[in-house]
Amino acid sequence: MSLARLLVALLLALGVPGVAQAASYCTVSNPAFTFQPSSSYDVQAQTIPAINGSAGLTCNASAIALLGTNYANATMTSANGFKLLTGPGSDAIPFSVSADQAGTIPFTQGGTVNYTDSALLSLGILTGGTFTPKMYMKLSAGPNVAAGTYTGTLTVAWSWNICIVAVVVCVTSDTGTGTSTIVVTLKVNADCKITANDVSLGSAPLASQFGMATKAVLTDCTRGSSYQVSFTAGGNTSARPWRAMSDTGGHSLQYNIYLPDGVTIWDQSNPQTNQANGGKGTGLVSPAQQQTYKIGVNPAQTTPPAGHYTDTVSVVLSF
Repeated sequence: MSLARLLVALLLALGVPGVAQAASYCTVSNPAFTFQPSSSYDVQAQTIPAINGSAGLTCNASAIALLGTNYANATMTSANGFKLLTGPGSDAIPFSVSADQAGTIPFTQGGTVNYTDSALLSLGILTGGTFTPKMYMKLSAGPNVAAGTYTGTLTVAWSWNICIVAVVVCVTSDTGTGTSTIVVTLKVNADCKITANDVSLGSAPLASQFGMATKAVLTDCTRGSSYQVSFTAGGNTSARPWRAMSDTGGHSLQYNIYLPDGVTIWDQSNPQTNQANGGKGTGLVSPAQQQTYKIGVNPAQTTPPAGHYTDTVSVVLSF
């Protein structure tokens, strides 16, 4: 009788510690998600690539099996309602978060996603003894925003019950809770656009008979950004005292580009603040800020041989 009691006591002594001292196989982390730095026009066009990474929970063991009673629940809240901001009252860039690349299992404010769902497991987040849920993020709208670093904070409350397997038997379960704080970042860079058409000064028998023409280029830059406008020297080494058009025979016709006063040479040594909207860009995709200039031939030069004279000048925006 005493022997039987001794055997039972030994079995209990061998069995109890294995349950009471079960190892922790799952850990919670605070991953960061960073979109590719892009221009404000990329934001509007929604051409910024989607990003993905760890959802914040990782389980590692010799083997894991997810049975009908197991779960890995992620409940998400967004501090800014799934918007990236530069600060209170600032521009907002909406974004979306999902548990799958196709976006068919989205996260909502206060909503819960169970990563043991068969549709998610089919994506390969469970491999042998590794369980690695992922998140996918992309911009969900294309607003016209100012340059800056935009951030958002997601809080994910985790609860899980994961079956740890030895051979074919579920020997224990890792059950726990934890919180991931995920910071999402997008740096928006300033950018500019230009529309500049070719200019023809017509024809005249003498250099002194060319009139001065008034023209304009259309420009714009990221909303709220300041920029300056200038013109390169073209084919000449300098715009001063004259730029020069040339023909195929190497002959030159002197001319210049001026500020609207028709007197002050407009080149890269004399950049001018954007003439529209108080010097600030509006961020419109099609540039509409008019930069007026005058262009004229040097009337005092000796008239070169008849021919077709051209020069290529670039418009430079500095921002």
